[in-house]
Amino acid sequence: MLVFPQFVTAASALYPVVKRQRMRSVVNVLGDGTRDVFADNDGALVEWDLYAKGLTAAEWNSVESLYEQVSGSWQTFTFLDPTDNLLADSELLSSAAWTTGALVQLTPGVADPLGTTRATTVTNGGQNTGGVQQTLAVPGSFQYCLSAWVRSSAGSSVTLTAGASTSVVPATAVWNRVVLAAGAGSSAATNVAFGVELPAGGSADLFGLQVEAQLAASDYKMTGGGGVYSQARFAADPLVFTAQGTDVYDALIRIVSPQN
Repeated sequence: MLVFPQFVTAASALYPVVKRQRMRSVVNVLGDGTRDVFADNDGALVEWDLYAKGLTAAEWNSVESLYEQVSGSWQTFTFLDPTDNLLADSELLSSAAWTTGALVQLTPGVADPLGTTRATTVTNGGQNTGGVQQTLAVPGSFQYCLSAWVRSSAGSSVTLTAGASTSVVPATAVWNRVVLAAGAGSSAATNVAFGVELPAGGSADLFGLQVEAQLAASDYKMTGGGGVYSQARFAADPLVFTAQGTDVYDALIRIVSPQN
Protein backbone atom coordinates (compact mmCIF):
# COMPACT_ATOMS: atom_id res chain seq x y z
CA MET A 1 0.00 0.00 0.00
CA LEU A 2 1.06 3.60 -0.60
CA VAL A 3 1.44 5.25 2.79
CA PHE A 4 3.33 8.25 4.13
CA PRO A 5 6.43 6.75 5.74
CA GLN A 6 7.25 6.41 9.39
CA PHE A 7 10.56 8.00 10.39
CA VAL A 8 13.35 6.39 12.40
CA THR A 9 11.76 7.86 15.53
CA ALA A 10 8.73 5.63 14.76
CA ALA A 11 6.57 8.69 14.09
CA SER A 12 4.88 9.92 10.92
CA ALA A 13 5.87 13.54 11.52
CA LEU A 14 8.38 15.75 13.27
CA TYR A 15 6.99 18.53 15.39
CA PRO A 16 5.79 21.21 15.09
CA VAL A 17 2.81 20.08 13.03
CA VAL A 18 0.14 22.52 11.89
CA LYS A 19 -3.31 21.06 11.21
CA ARG A 20 -6.17 23.00 9.65
CA GLN A 21 -9.78 22.12 8.86
CA ARG A 22 -11.39 23.93 5.96
CA MET A 23 -15.16 24.01 5.50
CA ARG A 24 -17.05 25.08 2.37
CA SER A 25 -20.46 26.74 2.12
CA VAL A 26 -22.78 26.92 -0.88
CA VAL A 27 -24.57 30.24 -1.36
CA ASN A 28 -27.74 30.41 -3.45
CA VAL A 29 -28.86 33.96 -4.30
CA LEU A 30 -32.61 34.12 -4.98
CA GLY A 31 -34.38 36.46 -7.36
CA ASP A 32 -35.41 38.84 -4.59
CA GLY A 33 -31.84 39.17 -3.40
CA THR A 34 -32.11 36.92 -0.35
CA ARG A 35 -29.48 34.26 0.12
CA ASP A 36 -29.66 30.63 1.24
CA VAL A 37 -26.44 29.32 2.72
CA PHE A 38 -25.79 25.58 3.06
CA ALA A 39 -22.86 23.66 4.48
CA ASP A 40 -21.13 21.60 1.78
CA ASN A 41 -19.87 18.61 3.74
CA ASP A 42 -18.35 17.05 0.61
CA GLY A 43 -16.05 20.05 0.34
CA ALA A 44 -14.56 19.77 3.84
CA LEU A 45 -10.78 19.34 3.84
CA VAL A 46 -8.05 18.66 6.38
CA GLU A 47 -4.58 20.08 5.80
CA TRP A 48 -1.28 19.40 7.55
CA ASP A 49 2.00 21.30 7.45
CA LEU A 50 4.83 18.98 8.49
CA TYR A 51 7.94 20.95 9.42
CA ALA A 52 10.41 18.14 8.81
CA LYS A 53 13.79 19.34 10.03
CA GLY A 54 16.87 17.20 10.45
CA LEU A 55 15.72 14.25 8.35
CA THR A 56 18.34 11.68 7.49
CA ALA A 57 19.00 10.85 3.86
CA ALA A 58 17.11 7.57 4.28
CA GLU A 59 14.08 9.35 5.74
CA TRP A 60 14.03 11.99 3.04
CA ASN A 61 14.46 9.36 0.33
CA SER A 62 11.39 7.52 1.65
CA VAL A 63 9.30 10.70 1.37
CA GLU A 64 10.69 11.47 -2.08
CA SER A 65 10.02 7.89 -3.20
CA LEU A 66 6.35 8.18 -2.19
CA TYR A 67 6.14 11.54 -3.99
CA GLU A 68 7.41 9.92 -7.18
CA GLN A 69 5.09 6.91 -6.87
CA VAL A 70 1.98 9.10 -6.60
CA SER A 71 3.21 11.55 -9.27
CA GLY A 72 3.26 14.53 -6.94
CA SER A 73 -0.20 15.78 -6.04
CA TRP A 74 -1.95 13.64 -8.66
CA GLN A 75 -2.61 10.34 -6.87
CA THR A 76 -3.60 9.50 -3.30
CA PHE A 77 -1.91 7.68 -0.43
CA THR A 78 -2.71 6.80 3.19
CA PHE A 79 -1.69 9.28 5.86
CA LEU A 80 -1.80 8.46 9.57
CA ASP A 81 -2.62 11.70 11.36
CA PRO A 82 0.14 12.28 13.95
CA THR A 83 -2.15 14.59 15.95
CA ASP A 84 -5.12 12.23 16.26
CA ASN A 85 -6.37 8.87 17.49
CA LEU A 86 -6.36 6.42 14.58
CA LEU A 87 -9.40 4.52 15.89
CA ALA A 88 -12.88 5.48 14.70
CA ASP A 89 -15.76 5.87 17.18
CA SER A 90 -13.40 5.56 20.12
CA GLU A 91 -16.21 5.80 22.70
CA LEU A 92 -18.95 3.97 20.79
CA LEU A 93 -17.88 0.34 21.02
CA SER A 94 -21.23 -0.80 19.65
CA SER A 95 -20.69 0.96 16.30
CA ALA A 96 -19.97 -0.84 13.04
CA ALA A 97 -16.31 0.18 13.29
CA TRP A 98 -15.85 -2.32 16.15
CA THR A 99 -16.06 -6.11 16.22
CA THR A 100 -17.14 -7.87 19.40
CA GLY A 101 -17.21 -11.52 20.37
CA ALA A 102 -20.50 -13.38 19.95
CA LEU A 103 -21.09 -13.60 23.71
CA VAL A 104 -19.56 -10.25 24.65
CA GLN A 105 -21.96 -7.79 26.26
CA LEU A 106 -21.43 -4.01 26.19
CA THR A 107 -22.93 -1.72 28.82
CA PRO A 108 -22.29 1.98 28.07
CA GLY A 109 -22.82 4.99 30.33
CA VAL A 110 -20.32 3.96 33.02
CA ALA A 111 -18.39 6.50 35.10
CA ASP A 112 -14.98 7.14 33.51
CA PRO A 113 -11.64 8.48 34.83
CA LEU A 114 -12.36 11.97 33.46
CA GLY A 115 -15.41 12.44 35.69
CA THR A 116 -18.05 11.83 33.01
CA THR A 117 -20.05 8.70 32.12
CA ARG A 118 -18.47 7.72 28.79
CA ALA A 119 -16.88 4.39 29.76
CA THR A 120 -18.25 0.97 28.78
CA THR A 121 -18.42 -2.25 30.78
CA VAL A 122 -17.33 -5.19 28.63
CA THR A 123 -18.41 -8.63 29.86
CA ASN A 124 -17.30 -11.84 28.21
CA GLY A 125 -20.00 -14.46 28.69
CA GLY A 126 -18.28 -17.08 26.57
CA GLN A 127 -15.96 -19.95 27.46
CA ASN A 128 -13.12 -18.57 25.34
CA THR A 129 -11.35 -15.23 25.31
CA GLY A 130 -13.40 -12.41 23.80
CA GLY A 131 -13.58 -8.65 23.72
CA VAL A 132 -13.61 -5.72 21.32
CA GLN A 133 -11.35 -4.95 18.40
CA GLN A 134 -11.08 -2.64 15.42
CA THR A 135 -9.24 -3.40 12.19
CA LEU A 136 -7.52 -0.45 10.54
CA ALA A 137 -6.25 -0.21 6.96
CA VAL A 138 -2.68 0.58 8.05
CA PRO A 139 0.68 -1.04 7.26
CA GLY A 140 1.87 -3.92 9.39
CA SER A 141 5.46 -2.66 9.12
CA PHE A 142 4.86 0.38 11.36
CA GLN A 143 5.31 0.71 15.10
CA TYR A 144 2.09 1.43 17.03
CA CYS A 145 0.99 2.36 20.51
CA LEU A 146 -2.36 1.06 21.80
CA SER A 147 -3.57 2.59 25.04
CA ALA A 148 -6.74 2.38 27.14
CA TRP A 149 -8.04 3.05 30.63
CA VAL A 150 -9.04 -0.19 32.35
CA ARG A 151 -10.82 -0.99 35.62
CA SER A 152 -12.22 -4.24 37.01
CA SER A 153 -13.80 -4.78 40.40
CA ALA A 154 -13.71 -8.53 39.63
CA GLY A 155 -9.94 -8.44 39.21
CA SER A 156 -10.03 -9.65 35.60
CA SER A 157 -6.86 -9.27 33.57
CA VAL A 158 -7.06 -7.88 30.04
CA THR A 159 -4.98 -8.59 26.95
CA LEU A 160 -4.02 -5.72 24.66
CA THR A 161 -3.55 -6.79 21.02
CA ALA A 162 -1.92 -5.02 18.09
CA GLY A 163 -1.67 -7.41 15.18
CA ALA A 164 0.54 -10.28 16.31
CA SER A 165 1.74 -8.39 19.41
CA THR A 166 0.00 -8.91 22.76
CA SER A 167 0.40 -7.81 26.36
CA VAL A 168 -1.47 -9.19 29.37
CA VAL A 169 -2.04 -6.55 32.05
CA PRO A 170 -3.88 -6.75 35.40
CA ALA A 171 -7.01 -4.68 35.93
CA THR A 172 -7.61 -3.36 39.43
CA ALA A 173 -10.58 -1.68 41.09
CA VAL A 174 -9.17 1.77 40.20
CA TRP A 175 -8.67 3.23 36.75
CA ASN A 176 -5.26 2.64 35.18
CA ARG A 177 -4.08 3.60 31.72
CA VAL A 178 -2.40 0.57 30.15
CA VAL A 179 -0.19 0.65 27.05
CA LEU A 180 1.09 -1.73 24.39
CA ALA A 181 3.83 -0.23 22.20
CA ALA A 182 5.08 -2.67 19.58
CA GLY A 183 5.27 -3.56 15.94
CA ALA A 184 2.25 -5.25 14.41
CA GLY A 185 4.38 -8.25 13.45
CA SER A 186 3.84 -8.48 9.67
CA SER A 187 5.68 -6.17 7.29
CA ALA A 188 3.50 -7.24 4.35
CA ALA A 189 0.14 -6.69 6.09
CA THR A 190 -2.13 -3.85 4.92
CA ASN A 191 -4.62 -4.25 7.79
CA VAL A 192 -3.93 -4.43 11.52
CA ALA A 193 -6.42 -5.39 14.26
CA PHE A 194 -6.22 -3.57 17.60
CA GLY A 195 -8.27 -4.57 20.61
CA VAL A 196 -8.77 -5.57 24.21
CA GLU A 197 -9.60 -9.17 25.13
CA LEU A 198 -10.99 -10.64 28.35
CA PRO A 199 -10.70 -14.20 29.65
CA ALA A 200 -13.76 -16.44 29.80
CA GLY A 201 -16.27 -14.96 32.24
CA GLY A 202 -14.20 -11.79 32.64
CA SER A 203 -15.59 -8.29 33.01
CA ALA A 204 -13.87 -4.89 32.89
CA ASP A 205 -14.67 -1.22 32.35
CA LEU A 206 -12.94 0.30 29.31
CA PHE A 207 -12.45 3.91 28.34
CA GLY A 208 -10.36 5.97 25.95
CA LEU A 209 -9.08 3.32 23.56
CA GLN A 210 -6.46 4.95 21.35
CA VAL A 211 -4.02 3.88 18.63
CA GLU A 212 -1.12 6.03 17.46
CA ALA A 213 1.67 5.39 14.97
CA GLN A 214 4.42 6.09 17.49
CA LEU A 215 6.21 4.50 20.43
CA ALA A 216 4.40 6.14 23.35
CA ALA A 217 0.88 7.26 24.25
CA SER A 218 -0.11 10.91 24.06
CA ASP A 219 -3.16 12.56 25.61
CA TYR A 220 -6.40 10.79 24.75
CA LYS A 221 -8.46 12.15 21.82
CA MET A 222 -12.11 11.16 21.36
CA THR A 223 -12.88 10.37 17.71
CA GLY A 224 -15.68 9.96 15.25
CA GLY A 225 -14.11 9.25 11.88
CA GLY A 226 -10.65 8.45 13.21
CA GLY A 227 -7.19 9.49 12.10
CA VAL A 228 -6.54 7.18 9.13
CA TYR A 229 -6.84 9.22 5.92
CA SER A 230 -6.81 6.94 2.88
CA GLN A 231 -7.36 9.72 0.30
CA ALA A 232 -4.50 12.03 1.25
CA ARG A 233 -2.41 13.89 -1.33
CA PHE A 234 0.63 16.09 -1.43
CA ALA A 235 -0.87 19.57 -1.45
CA ALA A 236 1.32 21.04 -4.19
CA ASP A 237 4.09 20.47 -6.70
CA PRO A 238 7.03 20.50 -6.45
CA LEU A 239 8.38 18.90 -3.28
CA VAL A 240 11.17 21.19 -2.09
CA PHE A 241 13.90 20.37 0.43
CA THR A 242 17.08 21.95 1.72
CA ALA A 243 20.22 19.88 2.25
CA GLN A 244 21.85 21.19 5.42
CA GLY A 245 24.61 18.57 5.23
CA THR A 246 25.46 15.17 3.82
CA ASP A 247 22.81 13.48 5.97
CA VAL A 248 20.62 16.36 7.17
CA TYR A 249 17.57 17.50 5.20
CA ASP A 250 14.89 20.08 5.97
CA ALA A 251 11.52 20.40 4.24
CA LEU A 252 8.02 21.77 4.68
CA ILE A 253 5.69 18.98 3.55
CA ARG A 254 2.06 19.92 2.98
CA ILE A 255 -0.60 17.22 2.87
CA VAL A 256 -4.34 17.56 2.23
CA SER A 257 -7.23 15.10 2.49
CA PRO A 258 -11.03 15.01 2.46
CA GLN A 259 -12.34 15.03 6.01
CA ASN A 260 -13.22 11.65 7.53
